[in-house]
Amino acid sequence: MAEPAAPLDVGSTPESQMAYYSEHALPTALIDLRNKHGYVSQVIQYCETAYLANDKREIEAQTKEYMADALGAVVKDIELITSNLTAFLDLQLDAIDSLNPQLDLVKNRIALVKAQHAQSRLQRTRKTVTGSAPEEKKEALSPDQVALNSRELPKYVRMPLAQRLKALDEVGHCLSKG
Repeated sequence: MAEPAAPLDVGSTPESQMAYYSEHALPTALIDLRNKHGYVSQVIQYCETAYLANDKREIEAQTKEYMADALGAVVKDIELITSNLTAFLDLQLDAIDSLNPQLDLVKNRIALVKAQHAQSRLQRTRKTVTGSAPEEKKEALSPDQVALNSRELPKYVRMPLAQRLKALDEVGHCLSKG
């Protein structure tokens, strides 16, 4: 029968604990469970043979006792496997959770590098388009350009939505009535 998982050292690393579970505790418990299958099969064969040859009531009582013991052992092995697997998965989950800050740091560094690269490309593009560095002082607008920029825009007239949509009533030909 499988022994309970050995308590791991408090100072042991999560990596060594995961290695213990994956290389020792879980495989051993699964092998023990597989061996229980053979044991249960032997009990069943013995009981079938003895039932035909001996006192049926006595064999029936023995069979119940043997099967209860065998199934109890199987349940203990399954419980051990479950606890080892749960501990193993908890360790893996903790390892994944510990990666989140590192992944956030990498993501931020990549975003920073992208922004720096885009800024340098923008500066190079400005330099080639204007022929001068973007830090140079801009010249003042000419009076003609000032006149173009200072012209007055038409006033906005608020119109109800129904009236604006009526302008679209005559658009299209497939939905017209009559």
